[in-house]
Amino acid sequence: MPEQIAIIGAGASGMVAAITAARSGAKVRVYEKNSKIGKKILATGNGRCNITNKNIATSNYHGTHASFVNPAINRFNTAACIAFFKELGIEMFEGNNGRLYPKSHQSSSVVELLRYECERLGVRFMFPCEVTQIQADHDRFIISHQEGQDKATKVLIATGGLAMPTLGSCDSGYKFAQAFGHSIIKPYASLVQLETKEDLASINGVKIEGLIEILVDGRSVMRKHDDILFTNYGISGSAILDVSRHASWALEHQKKVKAKIDLVPEYSKEQLKNMLQKRKKYSHHKSLALWLDGFINSKLAKFIARDFSVKNADHLNTKDIVSLVYAFKNLQLTITGTRGFKSAEVTAGGINTDEIHSQSMESKLKKGLFFTGEVLDIDGDCGGFNLHWAWASGYCAGKNIV
Repeated sequence: MPEQIAIIGAGASGMVAAITAARSGAKVRVYEKNSKIGKKILATGNGRCNITNKNIATSNYHGTHASFVNPAINRFNTAACIAFFKELGIEMFEGNNGRLYPKSHQSSSVVELLRYECERLGVRFMFPCEVTQIQADHDRFIISHQEGQDKATKVLIATGGLAMPTLGSCDSGYKFAQAFGHSIIKPYASLVQLETKEDLASINGVKIEGLIEILVDGRSVMRKHDDILFTNYGISGSAILDVSRHASWALEHQKKVKAKIDLVPEYSKEQLKNMLQKRKKYSHHKSLALWLDGFINSKLAKFIARDFSVKNADHLNTKDIVSLVYAFKNLQLTITGTRGFKSAEVTAGGINTDEIHSQSMESKLKKGLFFTGEVLDIDGDCGGFNLHWAWASGYCAGKNIV
C-alpha cells in the first residue's frame, strides 16, 4: 500500500516535495490555508521568480548551523535544479550576479507548471484549508483541519516563516514543531530594509552602487558592494538586504548598530582627493552643491554640501578637500530598526536544525515527521538562494519520505 503523505503548505518546498514523493509512488495530499497555492513564489524576483543562482555555495546561507544545508544543496545543486524545472517545461535565462529566471519572465509560469505536475501525478490539493493540529497516533499522524480530520503515515511541515504576512505567513509551523518537542531559534526579519535615526528625506529615491559596512558595537560584521537606495525611512536596495540579517540580529539583542557607506567605492581616497583637486579649475564661482553636481546625483550633492561651511567651490582649500573625501567615503548612519516581517523577504531563525537529519529533513525527535524550507533555522542571501534552499530541502524530503 502506498505511503499516505500529508504536506502542510503549498509553497516552493512543499510542492517540490509533493512531486518528488509522488514520482516514487506515494499518495500525497497538500494542505494550504490560502485560497491560492504558491503565493510567495508569485512575489519573488519582482514577479519574475528568481528560481536559483549559478553560484550556490554554503557561504550563501546563514543560521546557527549553516553547514546543515550541505547535503541538500550538494544533492540538488544548480544543474539538478535546472534539470528539474526543464522537465516541468521551464527554460531559464541568466540575469545579474548569476541569478536564473524563467524565460517567460513570469513567476506565474513556475507556479502553474509545478501545480500541473502535482495534479498529473495525482497529488491532491486541499485549499483553502488551514491545519489546526497535528497529533501522533501510534505509527500514524492525525491531521485536524476546518473540514475534519485525516490520517497520514508521514507528515511534512513546509509552512514557511513569518516574512510577508500579507501573503499568509504565520507561526503555525513553529507551533506544530513545538508540539513534538522541537525548539525554536527566535525568528527575526532578514532581507529587509533598514530604518535610520538620520533624516534622509532630502535624498529619498536616490540609488547608487555603493559599499555598505555594518558595525555592531563598533565592530565590523559585514561589507557589501551593490545597489543602495536612500528612502524616507532609511536605506534599501540589494546591498542593504544582504547585510540586513546582521543588523536585524544585533537590534534584537539590544546592540548598537551603525552603517558606514562609501558612496564612491570605485575611487580610493587618494584618487578621489586628486580628482576633486583637479575639478577646482572648473569651479567658476559655482556653489559647492552645483560643483559636485555632475560627479554625483544632485540630491546627494546638496546633502553632502549642507554640512560644509564653505558654500562656494572657489574657496575650497586642501583641508576642505580632505573633509569632502571623508564625507564621500564614510557616510555614517545610525540604524534604529528594520521594516519588520511585513517587508522582509525571508525569516532568519526557526526550527533548531540540531534536531533535524540534514540528509533527509526528518525529525530526530519524531519518526515520520519532516521539515523543509524557511520554517527551519536557515536563510540565504539575496539572489535566488532562498528559493533554491526551498527546492533543495523539498527534494531531499520528498526522496526520503517515501
